[in-house]
Amino acid sequence: MRIFLVLSFLITLFYSCTAPVKSGHYVQLRGTDNLESLSKEFQVEVSKIKDANDSKNFKEGDWVFIPLKRGILVTDFESRSFDPSKYLKSGEFLWPVPASSSISSGFGIRWGRRHEGIDIPGKIGSNIVAAQDGIIVYSGAEIGGYGNITVIAHKGGLFSVYAHAKINFTKEGQRVYRGQVIAQIGMSGRTYGPHLHFEIRKNGEAIDPQNFLASN
Repeated sequence: MRIFLVLSFLITLFYSCTAPVKSGHYVQLRGTDNLESLSKEFQVEVSKIKDANDSKNFKEGDWVFIPLKRGILVTDFESRSFDPSKYLKSGEFLWPVPASSSISSGFGIRWGRRHEGIDIPGKIGSNIVAAQDGIIVYSGAEIGGYGNITVIAHKGGLFSVYAHAKINFTKEGQRVYRGQVIAQIGMSGRTYGPHLHFEIRKNGEAIDPQNFLASN
């Protein structure tokens, strides 16, 4: 099993704001990887991998999406239970919208279903910044009703998610730094108004971002 090259942003079948998204995870291609080897490793048909990555050339270093019914944990974390308490109120993650300090919708049950992030309202075009150093594993608009969405992988198996942007300024595989502008507030996807939908995840589990964020 590949170790560490599999970044486990486990997009389990969850709801953000109003839309379901596809499930699976991202892997970074090694020199020996091809469609056939990925199909064998993850037990997914070649055609399904191709369909999930229709704009990819499948060259070494690319991040590709493997469609799965559920995510697969990185080996290093398989036998460990995640204890979020060590992160709580640590301020390790930066508030992602410098121009706005309010939350229009919090983490938890909303309209009868789980809202797995927080919504930060703002003016269209306001900057969205990376909450922490990391690697872009997704930057695009192909995931359900998220519109323009950015996903950053961080140390410790954590991922931050930034959705509904007007425009993304990053590309997959790019390294970004805490406070770097990565997108702008918008209304792309299914949304009720201009805002950032922001999530933090560990092994596919959504965790209340307010427990990680520095004071805004």
